[in-house]
Amino acid sequence: GIMSVVSQSAPINNHVVPPGHILMSKCWRGTQLAGHLSKLIPIHYSDGLGIVDFCPSQDAALIFISEADIISGSSYKERVIKFRKVNGFLRGIVMAQNTLTSDEFYKLQRFVCVEIGLAILPVQTIEEAAQLLANLVMCEAKFNSNPFRMKPKTASSPDADLLKTTAMIPGLGDKRVRKILQHFGSLKELANATQETLEEVVGAATASSVYNFFHQSFLL
Repeated sequence: GIMSVVSQSAPINNHVVPPGHILMSKCWRGTQLAGHLSKLIPIHYSDGLGIVDFCPSQDAALIFISEADIISGSSYKERVIKFRKVNGFLRGIVMAQNTLTSDEFYKLQRFVCVEIGLAILPVQTIEEAAQLLANLVMCEAKFNSNPFRMKPKTASSPDADLLKTTAMIPGLGDKRVRKILQHFGSLKELANATQETLEEVVGAATASSVYNFFHQSFLL
């Protein structure tokens, strides 16, 4: 059943997130997701996160879009746009529940990645969402090994968006991320690349992962 979560310490003031911990909006207290996550990492709650649902580190933020949000149509777009605007210095990530057989998730994916320029993480179950959040927290805690931290010396906004998204594609290590950044000039160019073009840059196996990321190939 749904577990109630007791934070391992008091809510953090001024949104300070210790390495290895996660900051969650108070609206998630007592939910099934919080219950699963509490078994993996320490949770802190705040009622001052606004539109943000989770902060896996001091400078990263996530919002969660549920299956119901996706089914409802374009209502999630306003939330994503607002999240982008209020994000400020935070690196924004959208976590979305992908349990649909229609093209609704594909529309969401294209909107978030290509039009808005944020990274998107698809999850199917609450358990998977909790594990992914825990992995993000651990990744953020390892400063030097975190691909989010790789910032080109002359990083324009499109470069930063391209970096954020490629860092979240399954199967991409730092070396392949750098190859993609060197070859593709924008997130839109990467999203529209053919699988053959991708294979020339990162090899067949990784090319499939990248291509599927942008073309609704998450098999249920």
